[in-house]
Amino acid sequence: MARSWTLLGNLDSSERIAVDRRGLVAVRPGSWSLDWWLRVDDDWIFPSEHGAVRQRLIDGAPVVETVIRAAGGDLIHRVYVARADSEYLVVEVDNQATRPVALAWAIRPYDHLGGGRVENIELDDRTLHVDGQVGVICGRTPGRFITGSGGIDPALSLDTTEGGPKSVVCEQGMASAALITPLVHGATLRCMVPLGTSPDSQPTSKIPTASQVARGWGHHAVNASRFVLPAGHVNDVFDASRQSLLLASTGEDLVPAPGGPPHTASDEAAVLIGLAECGYEAAVRQILISRAKRQDRMGAVIHNDIDVTSATLAAAGRALEIAPDTALSEALSEFAADGARWILANPDPSAREGLLSANRILKSVGADKAVRELEELIPSVIVPDTQKSHDTGDVNVLEMAKSAFDQLATDPETVFAKMEQLASLASPTMNWPTCLDPSTKNGTAGAGHDLRVSAWFVRSLLRLLVDDTGDQLRFALVWPKEWLGLGAEVHGLPTRYGNVSWAVRWHADRPAVLWEVDGGPTNLKVQVPGLDPQFEGEGPVGEELLSPVGHAIEMHDPDDADPEPPASGTFS
Repeated sequence: MARSWTLLGNLDSSERIAVDRRGLVAVRPGSWSLDWWLRVDDDWIFPSEHGAVRQRLIDGAPVVETVIRAAGGDLIHRVYVARADSEYLVVEVDNQATRPVALAWAIRPYDHLGGGRVENIELDDRTLHVDGQVGVICGRTPGRFITGSGGIDPALSLDTTEGGPKSVVCEQGMASAALITPLVHGATLRCMVPLGTSPDSQPTSKIPTASQVARGWGHHAVNASRFVLPAGHVNDVFDASRQSLLLASTGEDLVPAPGGPPHTASDEAAVLIGLAECGYEAAVRQILISRAKRQDRMGAVIHNDIDVTSATLAAAGRALEIAPDTALSEALSEFAADGARWILANPDPSAREGLLSANRILKSVGADKAVRELEELIPSVIVPDTQKSHDTGDVNVLEMAKSAFDQLATDPETVFAKMEQLASLASPTMNWPTCLDPSTKNGTAGAGHDLRVSAWFVRSLLRLLVDDTGDQLRFALVWPKEWLGLGAEVHGLPTRYGNVSWAVRWHADRPAVLWEVDGGPTNLKVQVPGLDPQFEGEGPVGEELLSPVGHAIEMHDPDDADPEPPASGTFS
């Protein structure tokens, strides 16, 4: 299925699992994958070859459903990662069709990138062992077990009636197997793959459901900041991207593009800043502290053979700017000073941003002498030019997303148009490969699910909603025509002025804006250029009726057509 997949994971661990666009799950990269096949009446359906396969997320969370229409209804394959007594990859098939089917769990000796090796598979009641480790724990004892080796695919023997051996050995590393179980109408069949250490006992009903896991991901996102935006594809992709961005954090570090080629330090900075701007404070803090502890005596921080010193400092500066933390600033002050010395001697494309952030951190802890010395040296930093051009027929989605963000200061309307284009290129599970074929949307290069693209997309929309880069706090830099007459809300978004909440309501053709900035300065200036370029409000709390927009508006709530100013409200 080309370089196109969706990442799954659990925030309590660093395990990241890829599921392709037909439901093949790369359980052990470099070893094996778990596929699913269905027999409907007398014919077998292989999702990897079937034309009518749909895929979607549950509530924008990393819980993937792959759907095949057959047997008089939908057969839904569902996959997610959950934790109970241990951590599990949960795979289930729900028969919402009108007739019974047969389900085969298939062990394939390859991963989502084509590599793999399996030498031994053995079935013991409901537990399948792969190369001596617990591979799959079935919800029910399989009715039949079919094996293949040496390139002989078990798919060729699915209708064999005689019983076969319960194990297979292949010295060539091409062992494969299929476990076949009947699945009646209205039933769900589940299997579990232990991640990490194998459990001491069989998993129990304590495993959460897909809906419960999706709600948990939504809870993490809402606790950070909440958005109520007009319905549309951009909003759907934004919601899913905000949640999937958490998958870049592995606890103490970042993996911005799992399964892709080496990335740059600037990529890491973008993703880490994206996590901070979304309000994921705990994840960012853990990474920053971990990197400070790994700083070497020269002041450098190396991660996966990449110098991430300036990238880490740039992210630390933004994180502390929008979520001030005196204890963390003090803890990072020595890291900032030593890191600045390293960057001055070893500049990279994010050197200036890293040095400015180091300077802010040192200023916040009162290191005035170091601040003065560093301010004199920052302008002299020469940044090497490492930009490369790519001339192919494919779309480099990563470059497209980054270029959109770079245009925010000069042309926000063009940025929103680019974001609509990016959203249209997203997969059915709301993500992007690094590069894709625009006609098929299949990945052609890089990572199959590139979290760097998600970071740039999220950061761009956040900046369009709330821009804290200037002397005025600006809301709604753009208000698309499709949003005219529709309300919008932003709650608890961290900025350098404080946590921002704002809402827009409509009174005929006049928008009313309500805002509240926790801890904002009393002389704060507020603008809403996308709705009223002439408006300027003042203060951390306020509400104003703006000028008419000058367009014909279809009122979506006729009861809200009173042109009087809105009643006082609160965001608490």
